[in-house]
Amino acid sequence: MDLAYLILIVLAVIYVPIWVWVWRKPEQAERYHLCKYGPCIMIKTRLGFKTMDRLCKYTRFWRAFGFFSKLVSAVLFLLMMYMLVVAIIAVPSRMASGSSIGIEYALAIPGLNPMLPLVYGVIALVVAMVVHELGHGIQARANGARVDSSGLLYGVVPLGAFVEPNEEDMKKKSRRAQMDMYTAGISVNTVVAILCFALLVGCCGTLSSDYEDDAGVYYMDDGSPAYLAGIPASAIITGVSESSVYDPSDPSTIQSVGTSVVDGSVSLDADVDPLHYYYVQYVYNDETYVTEEPIQMGVYVRSLTSGGPADQAGIENGEFIYSIVIGDDEHTVGSISEFRQVMDATSPGQTVEVGIVQAVAYGSGDASVQAVAYGSGDASVQYVTVTLGDNGGRSLLGVTMSTSGMTFTTPGILLDRAMNPFYGADSAYSYFTSIFSYLSGPFNGMDPISDEVQWWYDAPMGDVMWFIITLLYWLFWLNILLAISNALPAYPFDGGFIFAGGVSWLCEKLGVRDEERRNRITESVSGSVSTVVLFMFMIVVLSFLM
Repeated sequence: MDLAYLILIVLAVIYVPIWVWVWRKPEQAERYHLCKYGPCIMIKTRLGFKTMDRLCKYTRFWRAFGFFSKLVSAVLFLLMMYMLVVAIIAVPSRMASGSSIGIEYALAIPGLNPMLPLVYGVIALVVAMVVHELGHGIQARANGARVDSSGLLYGVVPLGAFVEPNEEDMKKKSRRAQMDMYTAGISVNTVVAILCFALLVGCCGTLSSDYEDDAGVYYMDDGSPAYLAGIPASAIITGVSESSVYDPSDPSTIQSVGTSVVDGSVSLDADVDPLHYYYVQYVYNDETYVTEEPIQMGVYVRSLTSGGPADQAGIENGEFIYSIVIGDDEHTVGSISEFRQVMDATSPGQTVEVGIVQAVAYGSGDASVQAVAYGSGDASVQYVTVTLGDNGGRSLLGVTMSTSGMTFTTPGILLDRAMNPFYGADSAYSYFTSIFSYLSGPFNGMDPISDEVQWWYDAPMGDVMWFIITLLYWLFWLNILLAISNALPAYPFDGGFIFAGGVSWLCEKLGVRDEERRNRITESVSGSVSTVVLFMFMIVVLSFLM
């Protein structure tokens, strides 16, 4: 059984009897500051009360901050709903792909969740939850409402922190005061995230690299020629040499290679094709190596769009694209940038021929060809007829590619992306969507620069600086994630109460003066929306886990 499932079962077995005891004997449980909250248990304390009382005195500031909080919450509400709708639309394709991430990713437990590192995750999660609840408590006190308790919400696993304003006091307050309190947690998390990101950018600005514009491997395809040749992920590629030219005793037989960037894709500036075999020179942890055997180099098909033009034409994963024949002209493509340039000369619906070379492995130093999964003998070109698809007005072949199994970036580009969530954005829509790409960094091992590639850079203070940079990133990431997720218009998220307040305000503006009727409409609308949104949210979560 998977360790995450086993731990979850053990936690549930321990938790259920405790919850039953709290439910059946609330008076006894209250002596231990425990009470039932739906399927959860609230652990009540008075932590943070002195801090709230000290900071709530600046009432004019918190009044202005309340206005700011409502604006921030409105923006994040739209952002969260956009993300939810996009995720719902993608559910069928995600389910059809059969890919899942495992239940451990649904547990916000640092160390158990593969995405959340133990030390950084614990520190950042505690800070994010504490400042969120302090925001609620301070705003409640600034508006003259008492705070009864603070503490933790527990349900098999820790679900978060809470601050409990006095219910009777809050009912007597204006809608503005109530909305200021509900939106405070979201906005405080946002402010902390912005501050942490500003510090992160400052720290990243102290980094430098001797390999600024060189091609760095940040992803390696299993079973690819580069993988089989032993080139490590995070290597810096510095040169290539055709097998018939390379002389181990003569460094001049290695041709130095630079990089080119087209549409954000990094390619090697090397005149290669998969009909020839090349030795590859690379740097790893500041030591220079050359592959023991030559490998095929060129545009390698790492995956295909299911049902896309290439898939329908019979092109397979693990093959090389040698050329594209347009009319009577054959255009060889030795790099991904050349492939994109040739594709730009085509149009959707056009029929072309794609030259395919099957991948082969190599034996001794004389580059003799040995039989592997794709056959045997010398590599040769086979031509496949393909009718190109349409991708927003651009021709679509329906493949994702790498260079012999290596996906490249450069240390300079990676650092720029770490410091700029809008890197490469050139339109209003791309500015809006680029933040999602930046926030997905932890799913790709980037926080913001993975441990494996940190050797690319010179950092003042060495490991201490990397600790600071990584901690600042996780503080930024968990605070902004908590802010966005709490904007969800569903109970018990803050967004559910904010949405209800918005419905009540709208009813009043539409002429519903009777408070009892307005409350009934508010409860009905917000309850229905909450149910629908939570159902959508659960579908998205399950689609990732199944």
